Amino acid sequence: MTSLSCSPDGKVIASGSSNGIVRFWDIQGNLIGQPFPAQKAGVTSISFSPDGQTIATATLDGAFILWNLQGQKLLTIEKFGATINSVSFSPDGQTIATGSLDGTVKLWSQEGQELQILRGGNREITSISFSPDGKILATASRDLTVRLWNVEDYNSKTQTLFGHEAAVDSVSFSPDGNLIASASFDGTVKLWKRDGRLVRTLEGHQGAVISLSFSPDEKFLASAGRDGTVKLWKLDGTLVKTLEGNQNSVISFSFSPDGKFLASASLDGTIRLWSLDGQLIKTIYAYKGDVYSVSFSPDGKTLAIAGRYRSVKFWDVKTGVEIRTLLGYDNTPQGYYYDNWVDSISFSPEGKTLATADRYGTVKLWDVKTGMEIRTLLGHSGAVTSLSFSPDGTILASGISDGTVKLWSKDGKVLQTLQSSGAAINSVSFSPDGKTLATASQDKTVILWNIDLALSSLDELLRRGCNWAGDYLKNNPNVSERDRTLCEGIN
Repeated sequence: MTSLSCSPDGKVIASGSSNGIVRFWDIQGNLIGQPFPAQKAGVTSISFSPDGQTIATATLDGAFILWNLQGQKLLTIEKFGATINSVSFSPDGQTIATGSLDGTVKLWSQEGQELQILRGGNREITSISFSPDGKILATASRDLTVRLWNVEDYNSKTQTLFGHEAAVDSVSFSPDGNLIASASFDGTVKLWKRDGRLVRTLEGHQGAVISLSFSPDEKFLASAGRDGTVKLWKLDGTLVKTLEGNQNSVISFSFSPDGKFLASASLDGTIRLWSLDGQLIKTIYAYKGDVYSVSFSPDGKTLAIAGRYRSVKFWDVKTGVEIRTLLGYDNTPQGYYYDNWVDSISFSPEGKTLATADRYGTVKLWDVKTGMEIRTLLGHSGAVTSLSFSPDGTILASGISDGTVKLWSKDGKVLQTLQSSGAAINSVSFSPDGKTLATASQDKTVILWNIDLALSSLDELLRRGCNWAGDYLKNNPNVSERDRTLCEGIN
């Protein structure tokens, strides 16, 4: 026998065993009805719903199943791969939490829709439990920690948006922060509410969508793709205009701060300036090879352009004349065959600093006025794929091919390293209020990170957790005497 659960009225006990059989017992120990096979794999966890009419079973093969008391399957979820060690219903019965061997906790609706994924460590989750009011979920892990999650608050440490069918390459917040746009190799753009609800899907590109951005006045969303086009959309999903003329994929683009122009960067080595009615204003032949990133300065007068040839160039928007070249990527690291190049650039909000990132994991900060290098940020273990400054300019986020995100202060100190699923991070973007960071990943997901919580110290997180769960630990009769003292001395 591997798992037990008592019905809410205390009259029935459900048991699961390593041979996959579920049995019901009365409190005198008599078998009720016939045992039934839950799954070929062993049952690792079993739980009654609050109304006592449904049981959830989790199994070694990474599935969980909902049953009625007659042993009939109501729902089967087999999307895990990793063994589920624990399953639990929320007090209102509307949410089911599962904890897995891979260190993830997932929240599900009774209909089987994945609502949220909580990642707090890389070691297996051994137990999960909701507080009586359903607001707190406690998880225990082999990494020797207990984590308390605020279930009600979708602005908790992370939230994951699912729906794309291929890698997500770009993510962007609307200027008011209420919408999130994501672009994917599945050829679609998706619009999401801040709480994770999907608003609509935009389709029209012939191939992967690589980059996207909202116009500053929030009237349009622009998307660029491997098909060499930039498309302008209204937020209701109406396609307004398709900008054509590039001879290769459009990798990056940027709206001017006044929202009147758009600059697109292509693998054909050009930068094209467009008006929003689709007129081509100017073509800048920036490089003989690929251009990977383009960005308007905050005053709209300068374009920063990064490409294959180990340099960043500044161009005058009005004249189309090159102003300056930043040379700081002259040497390819020892042991690498291919030359280095700059993949991502980002202006600080006040326009005085430019951050650049290369494929070998180096981030540099530059003085825009003088072109002098301010400092080099080292410590990435993979290619840096995306950069974003917080709106107040105090934090720089860098997304990395190893699946991590680093948060830096402007003086080059690592403030925090955020661990995602391990899949490459393709894009990072701060919300306008700076409280949330969105990351787009190779594993088809967008994750929303609460920056305040991410930057909190362990002591602060413990204090918050104990404020949430202190009364529960002290007063719940089902809590062991040892666990009642977990929060003593933490204030």
